[in-house]
Amino acid sequence: MKRLLIYFIYDEDGIVDRYILYALEKLRPFSETIMVVANGKLNEESSNKLHRVADHVLVRENIGFDVWAYKSALAYYGWDVLTQYDEVILMNYTIVGPVYDLSAMFEEMDGREVDFWGITKCFREDSPEAVEIWGNKLGFIPEHIQSSFMAFRNALVKSDIFQNMWNEMPMIHSYYEAGGYYEQNLTKYLSEQGYTWSCYTDYSNITKEDFGCCPLITAPLYVIRTLKSPFFKRRTFFTSKLENPVSIPFAHELWNFLEKESEYDTDLIYENLIRGCNQRDIAEALQLLHIL
Repeated sequence: MKRLLIYFIYDEDGIVDRYILYALEKLRPFSETIMVVANGKLNEESSNKLHRVADHVLVRENIGFDVWAYKSALAYYGWDVLTQYDEVILMNYTIVGPVYDLSAMFEEMDGREVDFWGITKCFREDSPEAVEIWGNKLGFIPEHIQSSFMAFRNALVKSDIFQNMWNEMPMIHSYYEAGGYYEQNLTKYLSEQGYTWSCYTDYSNITKEDFGCCPLITAPLYVIRTLKSPFFKRRTFFTSKLENPVSIPFAHELWNFLEKESEYDTDLIYENLIRGCNQRDIAEALQLLHIL
């Protein structure tokens, strides 16, 4: 397929670490055009590195989170250009990889007759506490594709429904609005308009009760090793015990898998974690505390 990849990044210091460049290099064979959109700033060295792996680099004001970064990138091209692609992918820096050759994923998904797709999803959640935290006005969090990677086919991109959705997208003021207004509702909204969707990872044999609402976060090793997701969440390795005590042991297991059973160079993500994350959280997640 002729694909446009729009890849969002944010770093408060304007630095682009190697794990991002690696991901873009691996996505290059499957992307006719790559646009990187950065909120805030980029230092000169990082800008030069991105221009080597991307066709366009757009630096914009740090407002609207990833949602408005995508909106700005789509506006940069315009609908006349966007509809010339077979597929438009919206992806961001919060997922890391690939752990596997991406050929398998793209070949599999090219064969599925769907209007949009992703790599992983979250199950429906009816918890009043979760709904309140995210500010989801539906009264529940519907089943949805995780927005760190979403691909939209030509027929959907051409539609008034899709174009109007982006043209009328309200300003996003917080991380929780990005989830509650955009990510969690997008899959439901488009499917209710008659558009079909799918995920590369097969969750048909697992349940929310066993794996939690978002298995990529709560059971990353299973999703990566068994279900063959090529990407994992960066936050797995720096979520504190206070934020998510359940994920701590899974982070250690995933790290061991990456180092011992995969060809992914963990130095790529390790240098990013050391530079930008709380050291205590990393030590706890990777179980770097030892008793002698």
